[in-house]
Amino acid sequence: MQIIITKGKIRNTLTCKRIDGTLTSINLGPNIPNHDIAHYVVEKQFKLENGFYGKVKSGMTIEELSNKEIIRNLGSETWLSEIMARNLQSIGSGAAKTEQFIELVNWEAKNISGIGVPIMNLTDIEIMKSEFDQLCEKWNLIPENGELKLIFE
Repeated sequence: MQIIITKGKIRNTLTCKRIDGTLTSINLGPNIPNHDIAHYVVEKQFKLENGFYGKVKSGMTIEELSNKEIIRNLGSETWLSEIMARNLQSIGSGAAKTEQFIELVNWEAKNISGIGVPIMNLTDIEIMKSEFDQLCEKWNLIPENGELKLIFE
């Protein structure tokens, strides 16, 4: 699946193009792309097939994945990808240290029933942070109407 984040003057657009050619798209706020990039990085690193992009790849629309009633019933791996993406953003912004990522994810996951956290080590987290930082920097350099294109397999 191809993930395309298009930079707008005030708002950005997230479009996902599935292998079968179908599309789903949504307008995003100006700072949201970092969260979408974080989802891409953690779901790819830990092969989370039922995270946000996995759900889109399997046919759900981005709009459905924004519906609180639907989100509530998506399953533990979807919640795990959300927790991991949020914490990757935290270390990317400097709000938390790289060394705290594993502890933060485990702490947050234990408060939600049924979430199994994969085995992680500091090297995994450093790799994710590096990729996240590189993609965010690439995004920051993209001009208005430009696109960041990612492949999610």
